Amino acid sequence: MKKILKRTGKIFCLFLLIVVLVNVLSPLFCRKPDEKYVESLRKTEFTSETAGVERICCIDDNEEALLWRLRMIGTAKESIVLSTFDLRADDNGTKILAALNCAAARGVKIQLLIDGIYQQLFLAGSNDFQALASYENVEVGVYNPVTPVNLFKVNYRMHDKYLIVDEKMYLLGGRNSNDIFLGNQTKGINEDRDILVYDTSEGQGESLNQLEDYFHKIWKESCVSIKKGKQSSRYTDAYRHMEEIYISLLKRYNDIETYSAWEKDTIEANKITLINNGIEAGRKTPQVLQTIQYLTENADHVIIQTPYVICNGYMYDVLQGISDHAKLQIVLNAVEKGSNPWGCTDYLNQKKKILETGADVYELMNDYPVHTKAVLINDRLSVVGSYNLDMRSTYLDTELMLVIDSEKLSQQIHETESDYMEKSKEVLANGQETEGAKYQGKVLNRKKKLYYGVLRIIIRPLRQLL
Repeated sequence: MKKILKRTGKIFCLFLLIVVLVNVLSPLFCRKPDEKYVESLRKTEFTSETAGVERICCIDDNEEALLWRLRMIGTAKESIVLSTFDLRADDNGTKILAALNCAAARGVKIQLLIDGIYQQLFLAGSNDFQALASYENVEVGVYNPVTPVNLFKVNYRMHDKYLIVDEKMYLLGGRNSNDIFLGNQTKGINEDRDILVYDTSEGQGESLNQLEDYFHKIWKESCVSIKKGKQSSRYTDAYRHMEEIYISLLKRYNDIETYSAWEKDTIEANKITLINNGIEAGRKTPQVLQTIQYLTENADHVIIQTPYVICNGYMYDVLQGISDHAKLQIVLNAVEKGSNPWGCTDYLNQKKKILETGADVYELMNDYPVHTKAVLINDRLSVVGSYNLDMRSTYLDTELMLVIDSEKLSQQIHETESDYMEKSKEVLANGQETEGAKYQGKVLNRKKKLYYGVLRIIIRPLRQLL
């Protein structure tokens, strides 16, 4: 018996070792850029000289981000699609669940699409989520669920974040659905950006149609496990709990079921185009980065806002190519302020290579870490969404970005970036450093320095996974 147990233990350990090696080594073999995709970009019109039928609103404030979601869900009459990387049953995540619960109770069809790992970590034990999922008009899709069969591809995540309501409007950006990104919390939060898109026509909104088409395709992917609800009396307490939360939301935000000023509170956009990184749970071609490279070919000025930078050779070449003909500025969280230790550590290791691309780097010391992902191209195009300038977003995860032709939006985001730059330390390739007018430095204590010193060694063979 002991021999059998010992042998079984060895086999199990060998299996785990193989799983780890496959997941660590496979992402090292990155797919090359797709020349056919570049050809398709050259046939795509990203700009227009006249206003389109889709209007936009840029949402940078966390509490406003919650309110807009509640308004969209609260006024939904027919259908809701929520696709999210990280939905949690915390304070504000449960507010979203409560609003969805009310919509489900009044008969709205709801489809939830959630990343497999975070669904297992944060929702599997939530009675509120299970109660919502039990409605017959609610379907839950789990992207690449955590199962023994999928152990060799756990790296492939769904990083999309969007909400579609009544085939009339959608909200898309970089925010996850939890306390870190939503509500009026003041501790442990990140700043981020969403774009609300409202279609003023009867189904002629180009980007809305593109997003709906994208959702239908990913929903049908073999890596998505779909579960249909079946109501049960065992969720009575959870239903009551969510109803109480929703009543409190109605008292705090009294227009979430009656709001109608969608057109009034949005601005014109000439054209909006959705780009994505592929939908399969497998290695991706770098489509989003290829699009950014294409869009910046004739640019004079490019600003990249990203929480952190983790690049391989091809990605550095893209940055170098941009800076060869344009002023390239990269705004990222300073190590002293960043909320992602992996990204901060890789920056310490790779800072010289980043600067050698010719980019001016702004190490941002904002009040809160900034999770925003955006690219500004001259004074007209804004690219906003979920894509981080790292290898994971480039080669492993699903990602969505909106290419928006709107001078008003570009100006609005440029003003935000100018404020961020004033709160930053500008670092040039020649070693020159300049502190912005609003920069407030912070010195890492000995414990933090030791922490990052250890991580700088540990992460070197794992950069492709961070």
